[in-house]
Amino acid sequence: MAAHIAYVTWAVLAAIAAPLAPVAAAVRWQGSAARVPPSSQSRPDENVIVSVPASAPWTDTGIVLRAGGRVDMRAWGRVVYRDVDEARPISPVGTGRAAGCGFALVNSSVPANAVIANIAPALTFDGHGFLVGASRTATVPVEGSTAPEGSLFVGINHQGITCDRSGYDSWEFRNNSSGAFTVEIAIRRKK
Repeated sequence: MAAHIAYVTWAVLAAIAAPLAPVAAAVRWQGSAARVPPSSQSRPDENVIVSVPASAPWTDTGIVLRAGGRVDMRAWGRVVYRDVDEARPISPVGTGRAAGCGFALVNSSVPANAVIANIAPALTFDGHGFLVGASRTATVPVEGSTAPEGSLFVGINHQGITCDRSGYDSWEFRNNSSGAFTVEIAIRRKK
């Protein structure tokens, strides 16, 4: 009977530990700081992990960025859009060329369905922002952003924004998609 109790205990512990796997991966990523130049080895002032669902073009991270600060982002996960690439899973680097006015970013060099970000005073569909892909490190202000300082939004460069930039096609995002990217964000504020 004792062996049975131990088995149940290990099963319960495994079930509890499974949701913590992304946190463990984040700790390993931060632990690699030994390879970073000495000037950037300081601990981040703020760490946030955000889920970026395929069901919306932008996600508000709750982070406000000021000029001179540094932002490090790392993304992982998979999303699926039923009308893209025969509904194959898409990684944070995207799926190729984004051509047309309906993408979240109007910069055609940013791949379709890639992880993107924008710094703006509020949520906007103005077509500005920058590529994150699987990772990005930048100093604020970041070229391509709506504003030099402001709230940090993370999203997916999917086609579904209205060409007049007034909003987005909620059916395209909510009903034609599944999955999410996870984005770890580390902020180092200017001292």
